[in-house]
Amino acid sequence: MSKSDYYPLSQHLNMLVEKGVTQTTFTFREIEHILKRDLPPTARKNPTWWSNSRTEKYRQCASWLDYGWEKKKVDLKGEKIEFQYMAK
Repeated sequence: MSKSDYYPLSQHLNMLVEKGVTQTTFTFREIEHILKRDLPPTARKNPTWWSNSRTEKYRQCASWLDYGWEKKKVDLKGEKIEFQYMAK
């Protein structure tokens, strides 16, 4: 998936901020529903896929970092991720 493939997640997170939400937890299935596609297998196996990194290797992270969000916790076994809004 390219960076643009994650834009629906960016839009969803932005909508939450507009509603005053500054912390949220999604299941991987909820994220897939937002994206309208499956996450890559590495998202379920490698916690660094969810890192707060701006490198090309982790370009999906821009979908939350560029909108003022950071990953706080990832639970691979429970397939959940917690985000916190940190402002832009």
